[in-house]
Amino acid sequence: MASIFDGIDTTDPCLVWPILQSALYRLAAGEAEVRVRYEDFDVAVQPANQKELERLITRLRVECARKTGKRSRFAMRGGF
Repeated sequence: MASIFDGIDTTDPCLVWPILQSALYRLAAGEAEVRVRYEDFDVAVQPANQKELERLITRLRVECARKTGKRSRFAMRGGF
């Protein structure tokens, strides 16, 4: 079975996280299983372990932001 990362530079988090995000969308659309292989991360993602995939996506987005110099945006809350 081919990897979803064929032809992608897996050392660049800015290229990897969008592919993982699409795998997450595929699961949300109803696919029973999506195979994800990235460096030492190799898992058949099923709806039951989406949280692990979400954590990896978040980590890669942070690494990409750090690499490109873009800051993450957070909502501010205020109270009275």
